[in-house]
Amino acid sequence: MLYLKKIVWAFVLLLGVMPAIAQDTHFSQFDAAPLYYNPALAGVNECHNRIYTNYKGQWRTYNTFLMSYDQHLEKVQLFGGSIGLGALVVADYSGENSYGTTQVKFMPAYHYNMGRLRISAGLDAAFNLMSINEDKLVVGKNINPLTGEYTTGSELENTTRFYFDMGLGLNGQYFITRKLPVNVGVTLFRFFGSGGGGLAVASQDSKENYRRFSMNANAVCPVSPKVTLLPSLIYINQKMYNEMNFGSYVKCAVGEYTPVIDAIYIGSWYRVQDALILGLAFDKPINKNWTLQFGFSYDITLSSYREANKWATSKNVGGDSFEFSLKLLNCRLPILVNPEGIVNDPFR
Repeated sequence: MLYLKKIVWAFVLLLGVMPAIAQDTHFSQFDAAPLYYNPALAGVNECHNRIYTNYKGQWRTYNTFLMSYDQHLEKVQLFGGSIGLGALVVADYSGENSYGTTQVKFMPAYHYNMGRLRISAGLDAAFNLMSINEDKLVVGKNINPLTGEYTTGSELENTTRFYFDMGLGLNGQYFITRKLPVNVGVTLFRFFGSGGGGLAVASQDSKENYRRFSMNANAVCPVSPKVTLLPSLIYINQKMYNEMNFGSYVKCAVGEYTPVIDAIYIGSWYRVQDALILGLAFDKPINKNWTLQFGFSYDITLSSYREANKWATSKNVGGDSFEFSLKLLNCRLPILVNPEGIVNDPFR
């Protein structure tokens, strides 16, 4: 319990960094999208295969899809360390004009063990395509200031934009005991390349505007043979915008009582000055190699964004959002699957 208190206090101290304001594409179930936030996590768990899918819907207008794959290359050794490979696809689109970005990322990572400590580094090579349907776009000149009636259509100089970026992630995983791993990582996105920006932003200005820094931290803290705490935290900074999420799952092993699932997870997180996130998940081994994990979360907006986004159309109602995640894991020991579920996966 002493270790648990130290971990909790460390997370609390980190909360004082800065207030949060939403930015960019982000996931409430950030621990279910590890490669999206840190490329150094590619292949970190010595899993033969990991497949993650995520869907986030927000205010019935913003929709984000993610699919990632990574694995540990067991037979490849380099300078005494090992290699992990990962890749993901993200599609983020919003509004009736389908404005958004599609990203394809490739993430090679290097892992080096030093006793109980594993140091990892990964590259984030991103190919990005931004687009918009200008036939459905509404601009100021198309709105009647007296009646509020509007027409669609505009003539933009660019309706698509392709750019390349590269980032760097670092991660440290330390096993206080065999069942008590602590994980901390940092990532700098858009460190090289054009930096994105937007359809109306000049490429020479976009790098400084859209560089992004993130820090991830989590741990696995057994309380009893049947109950485990899974605290997690993420901090994101993008120029003037900051976001901080923190909270925990409580995992309860139920494999002895039901043949349907082996473990159930109930949790909550707080996005500072923005929202309360409620989460529910379960895992079930589907054969001797593969484990299925399903998660659902719901964001209850607590800030002024809740009122500001109650727009007067049936397609844009409310300030809340929801998210689904689905994982397929093919991992080897020492990850324990039965009868307690996955008890020492530090990225659950």
